Amino acid sequence: MTVINPDASVLNFYRESQLHSGLILGQIVRRSSDARLILNLTRHSAEEVMHAQLWTETIIAIGGRPASTRDTYQTRHAAAVGAPSSVLEVLVLTQTFERWIVRQFALHLQVAGIHPAIAATLRRMIEKKRGHLTWVKAWLEEQSKVRGSEVREVVSKYALADQRAAARVSLPAARLA
Repeated sequence: MTVINPDASVLNFYRESQLHSGLILGQIVRRSSDARLILNLTRHSAEEVMHAQLWTETIIAIGGRPASTRDTYQTRHAAAVGAPSSVLEVLVLTQTFERWIVRQFALHLQVAGIHPAIAATLRRMIEKKRGHLTWVKAWLEEQSKVRGSEVREVVSKYALADQRAAARVSLPAARLA
C-alpha cells in the first residue's frame, strides 16, 4: 500500500505554480524588444522553472510523488480577473504572485514539525523571491512614469483580484502540517 505524504499536495501546488510562472514569463520574452526587460524576464523565467525543479526534488526527498495539476495560483487568480493579456498585466500578476508566495512560504515555515527538506527549500525560495520583487517593482515604477494611470489601474485591478483569490488560494495550516 502506498502512503501519500500530506505535504505532497501543497508542495505540488507550489511546484505547478512555479512552473506555470516560468512558462508564462518565457512566453513574454518573445513579445519583448527591450534588451534589459528580455534579460530580466529570461533570468526570472529560468529561476521559476528551477524552483519547480527544487520542489520536485523536495517532494521526492520527503517520500511524495510529483503530480501534475491544473490548479495553480495563476489559474485561481485568472478565474477572479481573467487571463493577463499584456506585458504590463503579466508583470503586475507576477508581482502579486511573488508577494503572495513570500507570505505563504513564511507562514509555511512556522508549521510545527515541518520537514527539514521543506524548510530548507522554503528559505531558499524566499531569498530568491526578494530579487524577483525588486526588479519587477523597478520596472513597474519606470512604467508608471510614462503610463501612470494605466499602471495604477492594472495594479488596482490585480490587487482586488488577489484579495478575492486569496481566500481560495491560501492554504490552511492543517494542510501544511
